Amino acid sequence: MFINRFKINNNHQNKIYYNLKYFSTSQTIIKPPPYNILFFGTDNVSLPILKALNENKTTRGDIVKELQVVCPKSKKREEVESYSIQNNIKITHPDEEKGMKGFQVPTTESNQQPFDLAVVVSFGHFIPKSVLSQFKYGGLNMHPSLLPRHRGAAPIYHTILKDDKEAGISIIELHPERFDCGKILSQVKLNNYDNSILYNQLLNQLSNLGTETLMETLQDFPNKSMNSFDQPEQGKTLASKVNKDISKVNWENSTQKEIWIHYRAFSDNISLHGMIYNKKYKTNKRIKFRKMLPPLGIYEAHDLENKTIYQSLETDLESYYNRCGGNSQIPFGTYFLETDKSKPYSNILWTKCKDGWVGFTELYEEGKKNDVKAHEFIFGKNTVSINNNKETIPQNQVVI
Repeated sequence: MFINRFKINNNHQNKIYYNLKYFSTSQTIIKPPPYNILFFGTDNVSLPILKALNENKTTRGDIVKELQVVCPKSKKREEVESYSIQNNIKITHPDEEKGMKGFQVPTTESNQQPFDLAVVVSFGHFIPKSVLSQFKYGGLNMHPSLLPRHRGAAPIYHTILKDDKEAGISIIELHPERFDCGKILSQVKLNNYDNSILYNQLLNQLSNLGTETLMETLQDFPNKSMNSFDQPEQGKTLASKVNKDISKVNWENSTQKEIWIHYRAFSDNISLHGMIYNKKYKTNKRIKFRKMLPPLGIYEAHDLENKTIYQSLETDLESYYNRCGGNSQIPFGTYFLETDKSKPYSNILWTKCKDGWVGFTELYEEGKKNDVKAHEFIFGKNTVSINNNKETIPQNQVVI
């Protein structure tokens, strides 16, 4: 943060003084809450914290005295904007073209004074010095990672993509020059983090943990601020934005585990996907993979549940390889569905990848209304069983 601290003992009372470099040379005492807070946010990561701040303001009032919101104006009206309108919270929008450059910081409605604190969560814009310096005590940010790991726009995605064995949140001071580099006031790990959960589950857990921790930090802000510490440089990583390109499966170069990790990261949001030829429309159409069977060797609990399925599949695949000239003759991305109900692996769409086969039980085909079960998707697509001794899977029956 842009504030220098020092502590003065006077008549057995501890007071924290700040030397404000950018907008004042005077000393400012950090007082305990409640605070006048200007909240910056946009989406479902931001919303739980805004709700907690507003609930405190309208009920106990021991942390939040006054609350206003800054959020981008959007046609689809994101979560923070919708909630603020519904709850009569005053909103200020950044300029659609300039963003936060030249942003005019509003004042409190009660006495037209500067706000005490900026609270920033998943806002999407950098808060420049010219804006940050107008807050009495600077600004705080809830970042859903254990900083300095996963600095950047997509920390939750990268927590999954890197197959991290732990996850958590950081409450930091806003840095006047760089994203996600401020001093740490609080940092908490998720208890018993289950690294088999999907993106939205992890997002909800981190948002709830971040909300609880931020409110605790504000409650004890003078002490938390004085005891904050610099982020270490060791262990820092960048969490850049993700897009649909990264969620497309490369069957030839991706292992079962890598596809599973991408499934966890993308299946319940931008979607894990591939392309399949549609005979009716004579073009490739996007297929989204909704429910995936965890591969063996990743989670012990899932191994116990799915071991019989995989063992039966491998046994029958060996027989099929002998009939069709070997595994190497089967293109990557080849798919099939076993229609013999006696087989444990039936009614699952199996697709060949770098080191084996991965299974999906639900899919979505571009242009359709709803997700479908694997056997409903396969119906009518001339798919053959690997146990039919007279047939082999067509060479062009592939997901690309």
